Amino acid sequence: MKRGGDVVMATWRGYLLVGLVVSAVCVALPLGVGRDVVYCLIGVSSVAAILAGARRNRPAHPGPWYFFAAATATWALADGLYGWYQHVALVAPFPSMADVFYLAAYPLVAAGLLLLGRARSADQGHTGLDETAVLTVGLGMLAWVFLIAPTWNASEEPLINRLVGVAYPLADVLLFGMLMALTNSAGARNTALLLVAGSVGAMLAADSVFASGAFVPVIATHRYLLDFGWLLSYVLWGTAALHPSMSQLSEPRPPHNLRLSTVRLAALGVAVAIGPAILGGELIAGRPLDAGPVIIAASATIVLALNRVHRMMRLLESQTDRLGRLANTDYVTGLTNRRHFVDRLEQLLGVAHPQVTGLLLVDVERFSEINDTLGHRIADAIVRAVGVRLGELTGEDALVARMSNNLFGVLDPSITTGEEAGRAAMAIRQALERPLELPELSVSVEVSVGALVLPEDGPQAGLALLRADVALSVARTRSGRTAGYGVEMECGDTLAPLLIGELRGAIASGDIVVYYQPQVEIRTGRVLGLEALVRWQHPRHGLLEPEVFVPAAEQAGLIGPLMEYVLDGALRQCARWRLEGLDLRVAVNLSVRNLLDPELVDKVRSALQRYGLQACSLELEITEGSAMVNPRRSIQVLGALTQLGVTLSIDDYGTGYSSLAYLQKLPVSRLKIDRSFVTAMMLDDASAAIVQSTIELARVLRFDVVAEGVEDDATLLRLRDMRCSTAQGFGLGHPVAAKLVPEMVRTIEQRLPEVLGTARLSRALPAG
Repeated sequence: MKRGGDVVMATWRGYLLVGLVVSAVCVALPLGVGRDVVYCLIGVSSVAAILAGARRNRPAHPGPWYFFAAATATWALADGLYGWYQHVALVAPFPSMADVFYLAAYPLVAAGLLLLGRARSADQGHTGLDETAVLTVGLGMLAWVFLIAPTWNASEEPLINRLVGVAYPLADVLLFGMLMALTNSAGARNTALLLVAGSVGAMLAADSVFASGAFVPVIATHRYLLDFGWLLSYVLWGTAALHPSMSQLSEPRPPHNLRLSTVRLAALGVAVAIGPAILGGELIAGRPLDAGPVIIAASATIVLALNRVHRMMRLLESQTDRLGRLANTDYVTGLTNRRHFVDRLEQLLGVAHPQVTGLLLVDVERFSEINDTLGHRIADAIVRAVGVRLGELTGEDALVARMSNNLFGVLDPSITTGEEAGRAAMAIRQALERPLELPELSVSVEVSVGALVLPEDGPQAGLALLRADVALSVARTRSGRTAGYGVEMECGDTLAPLLIGELRGAIASGDIVVYYQPQVEIRTGRVLGLEALVRWQHPRHGLLEPEVFVPAAEQAGLIGPLMEYVLDGALRQCARWRLEGLDLRVAVNLSVRNLLDPELVDKVRSALQRYGLQACSLELEITEGSAMVNPRRSIQVLGALTQLGVTLSIDDYGTGYSSLAYLQKLPVSRLKIDRSFVTAMMLDDASAAIVQSTIELARVLRFDVVAEGVEDDATLLRLRDMRCSTAQGFGLGHPVAAKLVPEMVRTIEQRLPEVLGTARLSRALPAG
C-alpha cells in the first residue's frame, strides 16, 4: 500500500514538473504548426490525466471530473482549429468555429464546479452564497467597465462580433462565481482544491489580459506569451485529478460555521470598494462616468454584504445562546448546574414579594464508594438516572439541578408549606431508593433529603442554601433520612455552615470575645495564670462555644486572624491587669494551621512588644496531634518560641497518638492532662492510674503538669496527694469575662487555702 501511494505521489508530481517544462518550451517555440501541435498535445495530456485520476482515485462523485475532461477536450479541439486557421488556412476569421468550441467549454467547466461544490457541501443549504455573490458582482463590475461595455459599444463592429466578444468575459465571470462557490463550501482546503482554483485562476487571468489586448496595443503585440497561462491551466487540471486528495474534494464536509477569516474579510472589503474606486478613477482620468452600472452593482454588493453581516449577527446570537445553555447545564446529566440554580434562586428571592417555593437538597450517599467500586461510567449513569427520576417526581414548573457530584437541588413552586416540603422529601427518598434500571445492571441508592420553604426559611439565596445544608446534615443523622429546616437545628455542627460567612465580620466588629479560666497552684491555692478561651457573642444565637465555630474557622482559612485576635486581646488584658497589680500569666491555644504559619514567631514577638510584656507572661498551648502533623516544622517553630521565652504546653495530653519518647524532642515544659481522665479518676481506678503515672513520668522528665477537669474539692485533694502541680476546672472557677477576673481570683485565693490546709494568701487586688 505504501509503495502504491509513493507511485501515485510520483505520478502527479512528475506530471506537474514535465507539464510546466513542456509548457515553457512551447511558449518559447516560434509561431507555427509545430508549436500548435505541442500546444494541443498538452491539452490532450490534461484530458488523459483527468480521466486517469478519476479512475485511480475513485472519488465518490466522479461526474464533475468527467465534465472537466469534456471541457478540456473541447478546448483542445478549439486550440487545434485556431492553429489550423492561423498557420494552415492562413486566415483568422472572428468569430469562427474555434470560438464556438471555446465558448462551449465554459458551461461544462461551470457545471463541473457546481456539482463539485454541491457534493462537498451536501445538505448544508446555501453556505457561503453571500460571499460568492459579493465577490462575483465585484469582478463583474470590473469586467463590465473595462471589457464588456467597451466591446459592446464598438458600434462599427458587426453584431455577431460584439456578441462573441462580450461572451468571453461573461463566461469568465460565470466561472469565477462557480469557483468562489466551491472554495466557500464547507470544510478545510486541500491540495486538489488549490490546484483546481489555480487552474481556473490562470485561465481567467489569461482570458482577461487577452481581451484587454483589443484596447491596449502592447498587449496585442505580445499575445503569444499569454499561451503559458492557458497551458498552465491545462497542467493544473491534470495535476489536480492525479493528486490523491481529489477523492476528498467531492466528499461532504462538516457544517460551515460562517467564520470570516482575514483573507475573506479583505476580499469582501476589496469587492465592496471596487465601485467607488472605479468612479474615483474615472473622475481623475476625466473619462465619462459609468455611474448607472456601477451604482447598480455597488448597491447589490452592499445589500449582499449587509445580508452577510446580518447572518453573522444571527450566528453570533445563536452561538451566544448555545454557550449560555452550556454554561448553565451539567454535562453529565443535562440538568441545570449549580451556577444557574443559584441564579434562579437569587431571582426568586430578589423581588419584594417572592413566590412561596420549596427548596430541597438531595444527597446520594456513599457516592464515592459507588464511583470507586463500579467506575466512573456507571456512576455517571446513576446520576443521570437520579436526575430523570427527580424530574418525573417534581412538577412541570420545578427546577432540578445537579449541584455537585452527588448533590441535587430542587426548586418546586408547588410546595408552599413545611408539611408539603416534608411529604415531598419523603416521596423523593422513597422513589429514589427503588432500583434504578441501568443498561447494564440494576442498582439501588440511598439518599438524604433536606427541605425548607422560601422565603420564610431563607430570605436570601446564600442563607437559604446554608439552611438547606443544615437540614440535609440533620437528615443524615435521622432514621428516615429526611428533615425540614427548623431554628432549633442551628446548634453544634449543624450551625457551622451558617457561621462561616459571618466569622470574618464578627472578628472585625468585635463580636468575638475572650473569657478566662483560672489555673491554680495546688500546693498554695494561688492563681498562677488564666487560659484565654474564645467565645462568639452572636446577635441571633447568643454566646457560642469554640467547638461550634473554630472548626469552621479552620475550614474557611480564618484560624490565623482568629488566633491573632485572641492573642492580642489576651495580652492587652494581661498588661492591664499588671498595671492594676494582678500578676498573671495568660495561655492561648494554637491550632495546627497556626503552628505551620511561617510568621507565627514574628506575630507573637510583635504582640508582646506592643503591650510591653515579657515573654514569660505568655503560654502557648498546642495539642499532640497538631505537633505531629509536621514534626520537623513544629520543632523549628516551637524552638524559636522557646528562645523567645514563651512557655509551651501540650494540651489534652493522653488523647493524641504521639509517644512520650518523641514528645521529649519538642521544646515544651508543661503537660495538660485531658479532662476525661481527671473527671473520672475518683470513680475509675484506670483513669486514676493514668493520671498518677503521667504525673510521675512528667516529674522525671521535668515537665510541669496541669490537670484539667477538676470539678470538686475531692478531686483537687486527690491531685495534691499525687503531687500534681497545677489544676484547672469548673470546681475552681468557670470561664468569665475579663472584668470579672479580679473578683474571681480574690474568691479562689480566699477559699482554697482552707480546703488545702495551707496558710491564707495575701495578694493586693484591685477593688471591685
